[in-house]
Amino acid sequence: MANQITIIVNKKPYHVTQDEMGPADFQTLVGAPNDYEVWKVVHDADPEGQPPKDDIQVTGQVKIKSGEKYRVVPPGTFGAR
Repeated sequence: MANQITIIVNKKPYHVTQDEMGPADFQTLVGAPNDYEVWKVVHDADPEGQPPKDDIQVTGQVKIKSGEKYRVVPPGTFGAR
């Protein structure tokens, strides 16, 4: 059996066994529509009401590690990048 990886998505822990995920995997994991955007949280919370400055949009397969944080949000939440 593969090792379990615990990631935080939208401030909730999820346990997965794959070490790579793409946007569709994150959307399925949290039950979000397939047009939602996926962002890797690089630093903790940005100032209230401010878009994240350092977060990275996930647009393809990414390696994941336990403890990493992600956001799955409606399209355009953080404006055009």
